[in-house]
Amino acid sequence: VVISFGKIMVSSIKPSTEVVGRLPGTDLFCNIVQYPVANKVSGILITRINSGTLCFANASFIRERILRSVTDENNTDESSKGRLHVLVLDMTNVTNIDTSGIHAMEELYKQLTAQGIELAVVNPRWQVITKMKAAKFVDKIGANWIFLTIGDAVDVALRLKINGLNNC
Repeated sequence: VVISFGKIMVSSIKPSTEVVGRLPGTDLFCNIVQYPVANKVSGILITRINSGTLCFANASFIRERILRSVTDENNTDESSKGRLHVLVLDMTNVTNIDTSGIHAMEELYKQLTAQGIELAVVNPRWQVITKMKAAKFVDKIGANWIFLTIGDAVDVALRLKINGLNNC
């Protein structure tokens, strides 16, 4: 029982994130480690948060992990596909967020925009989006960067990239 409780605590404080890619010929997106056939989309990093809450206990850890993924993606993409234009953050698993979580999202947004990277938020649950709206976070990133599905976010990001409408 003690070991199980310890594992729960560690997974709550240091939850995983995963890079997600598109399965060829579909509009399905899944973990690229679990499904090696899934392809990353050039110029777009899709990351899923694997935690039920984004709160004081894990918000900074998650933000830093996402920023590390962005840095890694920019370093690997530099030579092959070009630089990162959009971070798509899949929040499907996040059912609750507190002020520390919102603050971490604001910091993430600031750091991304300083690098010329747009932030797209996918499928935030009703409690999460309600709190984001109350904190004016949705106003900061723009309601047009909140999406129901990863596919919708990727389609918009690709259109913007092709049309050259973003500042990237």
